[in-house]
Amino acid sequence: MERLQEMQDSGRGGIVVLWHGTTMLPIFYCRHRGLWAIISESRDGELQNRLVTSRGYRTIRGSSSSRGVRAFLEAAKRIEEGAVIAITPDGPRGPARVVQLGTVLLAERAGCQVLPVGVAFARAWRLGSWDRHMIPKPFSRAVLVFGEPVHIGKSESDAERQGFAEAVARALDEAEAEAKASLLAGVTQDARAL
Repeated sequence: MERLQEMQDSGRGGIVVLWHGTTMLPIFYCRHRGLWAIISESRDGELQNRLVTSRGYRTIRGSSSSRGVRAFLEAAKRIEEGAVIAITPDGPRGPARVVQLGTVLLAERAGCQVLPVGVAFARAWRLGSWDRHMIPKPFSRAVLVFGEPVHIGKSESDAERQGFAEAVARALDEAEAEAKASLLAGVTQDARAL
């Protein structure tokens, strides 16, 4: 949580990223902190929009498949104003756990850091959806880790941007691995058990 607070306090804005199938715990844990979220305009997106706004998030509606340019420009403007925006970089339709270039382009345009979030549950159900969404079982122990921020530089080519996307994916996987290790070994200073 300290890294998220530092990002918010910096006044420079930023992007928080989490894999699409792991959103339930972060939505709950980061509620009422003034965060923004990019939510698709699909029917599922409308349900998610109601959920996150009821927990104090502000939203930008749009995705790579619908009104993406408008959402991108609004998100860049908000970050430049100091906002922190949550994104699932493998959404809205996947492939799962593959960072799309939109996240890199947004960080590059806004000149901000990307903060990865890792999630682990001791016991969870997995939905049959493309993202294998996790729902914690009752009374399951959970760990949320804010990983090492990723610095996105100016890119000269799509190949460079792809390299940054892979760096973000690695950071997400590392944060998740840390969350899983903390779950097995007990809570560390950098992880929070809920």
